[in-house]
Amino acid sequence: MEISMNDLVKRVKTNMEELLDVREVDVIMSVGIDIEEYIQAKIPDAILAVWSTEPVWSLPLSECQSTLVPEPRPDGSGRVILPDDVWQMVYFCMEGWKRPVTEFIDISSPKYELQLNPYTRGSVSSPVCVLSNEGGQKYIDYYSLPRNEKAHRVSSARYVAYPNKETSTYELLPHLIPAVCYTCAAMVYEIIGRPEQAAAMLRSIVR
Repeated sequence: MEISMNDLVKRVKTNMEELLDVREVDVIMSVGIDIEEYIQAKIPDAILAVWSTEPVWSLPLSECQSTLVPEPRPDGSGRVILPDDVWQMVYFCMEGWKRPVTEFIDISSPKYELQLNPYTRGSVSSPVCVLSNEGGQKYIDYYSLPRNEKAHRVSSARYVAYPNKETSTYELLPHLIPAVCYTCAAMVYEIIGRPEQAAAMLRSIVR
């Protein structure tokens, strides 16, 4: 469901006020702390914190197939540069593959060295994708298509995008909204130096 930033802010403030007495509210206001600004700034971080513990099917997916331009190599492998807002790749498939890749490796994986050998690398039957990041730019090296395949085309590519800090609404499953709000409240309490209240907010999360 879509929920507005304003609604999230109100929910977080309500959670926080449950632990604040009148004296504490006066102290916060007297030092010029704008709680709403802190909440708005931390909501994207709270969303990511909750998403990191959830199965991928519960997260909003974006399709980027139309924006990807493969850079083929003569050996049948290739590379695609990913959008800047990719947080987690979920699904990638080249035209000609018999199945998609849903688990991505990096260069630290033992499987990576196998991709450097034409006899042990991924194929149309068992493709492999290596996800890398250089200077903040994410890309996928894919293995692979037949050597004589000249036209490399992406048939589908899905990912979870970073929450947009400038948006007025977020796409969240209803059961994740309380966890996001309590997590955000905990983050704000940490900022204003109230670790006990932060811990209490995290204890309030029901999974």
